[in-house]
Amino acid sequence: MSKMKAVVLEKSGSRYTVLGQDGTFRQVHRRLNAEVGEEVQIQPWTESFSGVRIWAGAVALFLLVLTTLLGWNLYQAPTAVALLSVDINPSLQFELDNQGHLLKFQTQNEDAKRMLSQIDLKGKPLEEVLEQIVTQAYDQKFLSSEQHWVVVGYSPMTNKTLEQMPKELNENQIISWVTEIGEKKGLTPQVAVFSLTSQERELAQKGDLTLGEYALWQTADKAGVVTQPEKLKDTSERVRLLENPQVQAQIKAEKNERQSKSRSIDGDKYKQKGQDIDNANANANTNTKDEDNANANTKDEDKQKAKDQEKYQNKDLNKAKNSEDKETQRTKYDNIYIPPIPIPGNLRRDTSRTYKFPEYDRDKGNLLQVEF
Repeated sequence: MSKMKAVVLEKSGSRYTVLGQDGTFRQVHRRLNAEVGEEVQIQPWTESFSGVRIWAGAVALFLLVLTTLLGWNLYQAPTAVALLSVDINPSLQFELDNQGHLLKFQTQNEDAKRMLSQIDLKGKPLEEVLEQIVTQAYDQKFLSSEQHWVVVGYSPMTNKTLEQMPKELNENQIISWVTEIGEKKGLTPQVAVFSLTSQERELAQKGDLTLGEYALWQTADKAGVVTQPEKLKDTSERVRLLENPQVQAQIKAEKNERQSKSRSIDGDKYKQKGQDIDNANANANTNTKDEDNANANTKDEDKQKAKDQEKYQNKDLNKAKNSEDKETQRTKYDNIYIPPIPIPGNLRRDTSRTYKFPEYDRDKGNLLQVEF
């Protein structure tokens, strides 16, 4: 890296003020002990900061890439988990995400195209989608007292998305919404709702039928009412099948079967939940018993310790008492006066008398002297 010559003009603290050969004044650190007027070599700013600029650019690029990756991970496009069809005269199908919002729609006839050209449904929740469709169908005379049937079908996109379907996507909720919307317009619509599997959805799409049309055709076939699949595109044919007593009985039977299966599933879930609760209670009781046993053992240990301690205390007391009795007895015996045995060594002269044997006068036969 090339350097530039400069002359020191002033020293201020830890810096020099220098005049570079390019005619610029600069502040530089005092790395060398130079005096005012001396010539020194300095590093040009453009070169000194070029490495810093390169490093800053690399850091900025890294942050940009990191932000992009994080943003991509945080924002993931909603995935379609369910397909819904609505057949009045306009026939439409919608893809829904797990929140029940419309992602994409498919028009099945010209009436549907005209309807969708007047409303914007993308991103709207299912309730609002149904409200706008029923309202537009009523305003455009597709739904009336003569033609008051609404056929709805729904299905998971795949078996993997079955558990991800929105909770609002169920028969009772859909019937309630459509009926409430129709009543606002002074009409009581008849609603037929069919639930299909992902395999049935594939068969319906292969036959170029909506979910509702395919389900109605299959229900009529089970009821023994013959029709051609392509005729289901006609509103009058759908009405004919829906008002057939055999088809209605079959629809009712399938509905009861679905509800029974749903109750069975809910019962199993409730039973499993109950078992989980029982197991939890059993574990809690076991833990409580274990804790009680532990407490009982602890109490027994405490009682035993108390007994042992009391035993040791009594033993100490007895020992002390015996010691005290011995001391008392020794003191008692010490207080008894036992006269000393008089022996020649311990006779006291001040208390004893001198004893002399009597002298006997043989001639006269008399005692001469007796002293005590």
